[in-house]
Amino acid sequence: MSYQVLARKWRPRTFEDMVGQEHVLQALVHALEHERLHHAYLFTGTRGVGKTTIGRLLARCLNCETGITPNPCGECDSCREILDGRFVDLIEIDAASRTGVDDMRELTDNVQYSPTRGRYKVYLIDEVHMLTNQSFNAFLKTLEEPPEHVKFLLATTDPQKLPVTVLSRCLQFNLKRMTPEHIVGHLRHVLGEEQIPFEEPALWLLARAADGSMRDALSLTDQAIAFGDEKLSASDVSNMLGTIDQRDIERIVNALVERDGPGLLTEIGRIAEFAPDYGVILSDMLSLFHRVTMEQVVPGSADNAMGDAAQVQALARKLSAEDAQLFYQTALIGRKDLAVTPDARMGFEMTLLRMLAFRPGADRREPPAIGAGNSDRGSHSEDPEPGPAPQPAAEAPALDTPPPAPEPAHQLPVAPVPEEYPEPPPFEPDSRPVEPEPQLEAEPELPAAPEPEAQETAVAETSVEHAVAPESEPAPARVEAEAPVTGDFVWERDFRQLGINGMPGNLASNSAMAMDGNAVVLTLDEGHARLLNARHEEKILAALRSRFGDTTTLKIEQGNPGSHTPAAYEERQRAARQQAAEQAIAQDPLVKRIVEQFEGRVVTESIRPADSGRR
Repeated sequence: MSYQVLARKWRPRTFEDMVGQEHVLQALVHALEHERLHHAYLFTGTRGVGKTTIGRLLARCLNCETGITPNPCGECDSCREILDGRFVDLIEIDAASRTGVDDMRELTDNVQYSPTRGRYKVYLIDEVHMLTNQSFNAFLKTLEEPPEHVKFLLATTDPQKLPVTVLSRCLQFNLKRMTPEHIVGHLRHVLGEEQIPFEEPALWLLARAADGSMRDALSLTDQAIAFGDEKLSASDVSNMLGTIDQRDIERIVNALVERDGPGLLTEIGRIAEFAPDYGVILSDMLSLFHRVTMEQVVPGSADNAMGDAAQVQALARKLSAEDAQLFYQTALIGRKDLAVTPDARMGFEMTLLRMLAFRPGADRREPPAIGAGNSDRGSHSEDPEPGPAPQPAAEAPALDTPPPAPEPAHQLPVAPVPEEYPEPPPFEPDSRPVEPEPQLEAEPELPAAPEPEAQETAVAETSVEHAVAPESEPAPARVEAEAPVTGDFVWERDFRQLGINGMPGNLASNSAMAMDGNAVVLTLDEGHARLLNARHEEKILAALRSRFGDTTTLKIEQGNPGSHTPAAYEERQRAARQQAAEQAIAQDPLVKRIVEQFEGRVVTESIRPADSGRR
């Protein structure tokens, strides 16, 4: 006997054999039990979910010689003929090939004749949306009032193309896409019966590739059995489908979670040997981080759509909510960037390196080193430098004492300068009366002579949101903002004049600068140096040449940049402005009056310098 493909061999023979369409089967079973039968049924859904299969089962239920029943015997002549596809009163029509009005008129002419063998004459019209408008018009009257011995079973993958006049004459049942769990469960049963050895991850790969179609899943399983020589392994199925194993996704994500840079690059190199679709990998990661976030927000909501519910729950406990959001957004942006990157692997690597380098948290502000370090790596890690860019004032603590004024840069300046360039004056509050505009949690009116009862109900705590008005800015902020551009260029103080934006500006702001003839030498720590690429250097060099001349060259060195970096300088300036703002509020007469009269207190965490939003 010739081999029969799995999709035909395992086609359901009873309603009990159907997988995943319980909502449709329940309505049909009850209708058959009570013989409340409609004359036209419309089954909709994607390919391979069981539309025509349910139609043939319904034809058996209507014509079984034991009577109208939801459980046909399967032994009578009518049941066997329907199973073999030779029942004369089951007329199957492919509307995709018979779309003409003449074909439909021939059908309507034959409807009037009584069934030859069975109880009902059943017309099963597949892909009914392919009929022309003229065919629908010729069909409408018969569809609305057919003879008692006729049942119409219509099937389509695109119900939106059907005229509403047809939809209104049918009972419509929408068959759902198969979930991966349903598909895996059915494949497990089929392979067990077929005595084909398999690995569980291979079934999940097939279920995801089937995209909701049980027929596609069985067809892919047939192909995988042939590919793997009568066995199903995850590696074989992955190679056949051109995808990577879900376990590869797990290893990549684990390397990200553990901040294992070398391990991450090793995994990327290993999967690159299979020439995968990196966009699909990022899509899988997006799905994973989405489910992790759902589990964090609603514990117990993680599904097993990819056979990895346990991993999702473990990641939800390991990752912070900020990390999960960062990974999701970075993967989303990286997937869009794949279309414009010169090399897909490079774009994929940069996406994962961004996840690794910019995870939030004060203890991880400096990007970690990815590759193996050199011999002097330890000396850098003991003395971490400030982060790539100043943080918002709400996140940075105010200094207890005013910071020292910036030390003169020891690097060679671009043009001769005096022995000492002017340092900013000490950060002291202005001696003039300050007129702040505080925002209060409760701002009571100040009565001339408050009653004792009013004093008892006065606000106990006052929060000042915006501390200093523009006219009371501390002197350092004004000096820096208003200093004209001269021939004297100090790297840490005047870096922003170069106008280097984005990632190049972020990296350059964490470097120390020196001059060697026409060469500008930038010293970066190892972590930031590894994030620098040729395009970043081109943008930095273009800005330097616009400032210092076209003969300027750029040299990047790895080392300890020290404290004379623009990022460190701006952080000191920000901290000084914050402290000056807090001192100004503490000495403001109006604030003192409110605090004394209403026994309030100033919430120092809410104070912002008036220029905190300007850069």
